[in-house]
Amino acid sequence: MTAERPIFGLKTAASRRRRIGLGVMIALAALWLAAASRVHVNASWSDGAWGYAALPLFGAELRLGERVLFEPPDAVNSRVPYLKTVRGLPGMTVTVGPGRTVFIDGEPVGRAKTHALDGRPLEAIAPGVIPPGHYFLHAGHPDSHDSRYAEIGLVPRSRILGRAAALPDLPWIGLKGPLVGPEDTQSGAKPEVGR
Repeated sequence: MTAERPIFGLKTAASRRRRIGLGVMIALAALWLAAASRVHVNASWSDGAWGYAALPLFGAELRLGERVLFEPPDAVNSRVPYLKTVRGLPGMTVTVGPGRTVFIDGEPVGRAKTHALDGRPLEAIAPGVIPPGHYFLHAGHPDSHDSRYAEIGLVPRSRILGRAAALPDLPWIGLKGPLVGPEDTQSGAKPEVGR
C-alpha cells in the first residue's frame, strides 16, 4: 500500500481535517474565555485604558504586582468595579505611620489622605496582619480610593472578579484612553475604577 501524497501541492484530506479540528478547538476556547471573562469600562481618568477584561482566576493564588478588578464594599455605592494592584498578601503586616503613611511589611505604599476629592472625611486603614483570603489592593495614583482607607479595607477574595487585562484602543469607534477626565470628578461624577 502506498502512502497518500498531495497532488499539485494540496494537503491530504486527513491533514485538512486535523487543521480544521484544531481551528474549531481554538475558536471554542476563545469563545469560552470571552464568556468567562467580563469587560468593564474604565470610569477613571487616572488610568490609561478605556476598559478592562476580568480574566478568571482559576483558583490560583494572587501574586504581588498583579492587577485585578474587584467589587468595592456595598457602602461605597460604586456603579463599577475598581481596578487595583495587589500590594499585600495574607500574612503581611499593615501599619500606619506619621503623616498617615501606610506601610506593608515596613515598605511605604502611599499616604492616606484625610479627605476624598468630594470633601468627605476618610479614615486610614486599621493596622494589623492581612488575614487569610484577603488582599491589600492599591493604585499608584495619590487620589486612588483603595485599601489605604477603612471604607475599602482589606479585600476578600470573594469580591475579586479576576485578573485585569487592558483592552486595546479602538479609535475608529471612539474607544481610546480613559473615557472620563479629572473635570468629571469635580462635577460630582464618581471615577471609581483606577482611582
